[in-house]
Amino acid sequence: MELTQDYVEELLKFTLLSSINETLEINLGLSKQYCSHLLEVDDTQQDPISVHSSEASGGIPLYPLYKRLASALLQCINTGEFVRSSNEVMFMKEDESSKQKEDEWSKIVQDKGMELVRMLKDVDFEIDVQEPFFTQLRVGRKTIEGRCAVGDYNRIGPGSLLLFNRCLLLEVQDVRRHPSFSELLKTESLEKVLPGVDTIEKGVQIYRKFYTEEKEKSNGVLAICVSKPKPQPYISLGAMISGLSYEGISTLLGLVHTTGTVADALPPPRSALLSSFLTPHNPHIKGSTMTEGARALAKHVNRGGNSWWGIFDGNDINKNRIALEVITQLISNCCWINIHIVPPHDGVLEIRVAEGYGARWSKEGSKFIGFLEPYMEDGHSKRWRH
Repeated sequence: MELTQDYVEELLKFTLLSSINETLEINLGLSKQYCSHLLEVDDTQQDPISVHSSEASGGIPLYPLYKRLASALLQCINTGEFVRSSNEVMFMKEDESSKQKEDEWSKIVQDKGMELVRMLKDVDFEIDVQEPFFTQLRVGRKTIEGRCAVGDYNRIGPGSLLLFNRCLLLEVQDVRRHPSFSELLKTESLEKVLPGVDTIEKGVQIYRKFYTEEKEKSNGVLAICVSKPKPQPYISLGAMISGLSYEGISTLLGLVHTTGTVADALPPPRSALLSSFLTPHNPHIKGSTMTEGARALAKHVNRGGNSWWGIFDGNDINKNRIALEVITQLISNCCWINIHIVPPHDGVLEIRVAEGYGARWSKEGSKFIGFLEPYMEDGHSKRWRH
């Protein structure tokens, strides 16, 4: 089995959910809230920004964030390097210790990534099981898997490695044949095959959902005895996530780290940024249609000496359109994303494109604060005029 984008996404989702549910055998070192945030889906993501942008081109990462993280992890494993998606911005500097940290993260991802690759290469068969039987296999309560003796199941033998639900690795200890599921349950012990099922008749009915009586009798059935080895795909991935911690994860998601960066903060969804930007500036004034974003651009547009912000004129509708185009460009193409403390705010989300122009929101994206000029020495005294 190969390590693919879909597989890493699926395994990462399983690992994060297990951490949230406190069923993971390893401590990720991440809060439940953080793990939930990585899994959060943005139901209103189909907006002008996400439609006209690409994950590959940068910008605020699309939700759910765990998919962007899975893509970055796979790229690191395949290239053998810690691949970050943020880029340098004029006059903006990251924490000087970043390079040393990236070397450490690279080693962690490579070591655990190769461990995961080797593990998957040793898999002989993939098997899907339903709940509660998957969890029972995982915790060792269910130690025998019953299957009809058809197809590849006949090739399973002692020593075979089985990957259940693409997450759980189990090793086959023995395979025993029986003429029917009824005989299998009588001989092997109902509690080992179908824990929680109190009669053989009910157990047979469970198998009848998957196999006809005719198929069962003509082929016979298998009692596949399994045990759980210590190495597990989700444990390797969990160790990788634990080693990266908040800073490594956010770096892979495209965030940068400076003095004042909020370590465990994640970027809000694009829809939240757009919603606060498009909030009416004077909702209680009749006839006023200007948005908060357009109002902010009207106050800011003359600061750019090279007219980076463009021509800002016309009625409110036209100004709203121009402002939306500007913020779309910033959100879609920003290569500098930082969530940090900026007095008097509790925390802000700051984004900038390569030329240094940018915008700020409250850290959760619920309030648009304003636009930004490229950083410059003595910027305040010059009123940020370039």
